[in-house]
Amino acid sequence: SQSEAVVVRVVSEQFAWNIHYPGADGVFGRTDIAMVASDNPLGLDRSDPAGSDDVTTINQLTLPIDRPVLVQLSSKDVIHSFGLFEMRVKQDAVPGMEIPVWFIPNVEGQYEIACSQLCGLGHFRMRGFMTITSEEGFRTFLAEEAALAAAR
Repeated sequence: SQSEAVVVRVVSEQFAWNIHYPGADGVFGRTDIAMVASDNPLGLDRSDPAGSDDVTTINQLTLPIDRPVLVQLSSKDVIHSFGLFEMRVKQDAVPGMEIPVWFIPNVEGQYEIACSQLCGLGHFRMRGFMTITSEEGFRTFLAEEAALAAAR
């Protein structure tokens, strides 16, 4: 519903933002560090029933307008800083911690996800994009990404 929060995991690494949506069942699939690979940066176990419908993207966070968002922020390697400046959000991502970040996007458009912590030599290229869209646009995005994942 319109009042329900969108829950999404954002896992930072040198030098990318890995985005993980729980899929239609609303439950995040199991992740396993042994399954981490270049084509599976989160180590998502697609054989887990909860993970079969999950949606993952890299450097692309899509959210619906006017709904609370809970980002579960973490890091795979060093301290990064999740910066969504137009949303007045800036939170360090610390290895070994999952940090909740709440906000309500209220203007449609595309915004930069900046890493505002000097996180290594590739820091300059660690940027992603957040797209704020209508509720219908958000549902379409999730459906299209789920279809792409199922085709892999």
